[in-house]
Amino acid sequence: MITLKADNRSRVKLPDVKPGTVFVWELSGKVVKLTPVKPVVEEEVPVVKMVRRPDGSYRFPDHAKPSRKAILAAIRADRDSR
Repeated sequence: MITLKADNRSRVKLPDVKPGTVFVWELSGKVVKLTPVKPVVEEEVPVVKMVRRPDGSYRFPDHAKPSRKAILAAIRADRDSR
């Protein structure tokens, strides 16, 4: 067990903890329990500028045409995350 002391701003320095680490804290009686929270990693969504056709509709550019499988997988992943 390690004894830590808070400064005048109620901050505590934990050894071997990187700056920016997020914790959930629980208070039970006089015991404080800190549990690290894993960060949520979001996938980067590629941004593609659509090409306007002469009739006013839009299409994907020739270099960025997704497959039907990729579209279905993205829709399912979005639906399942809700």
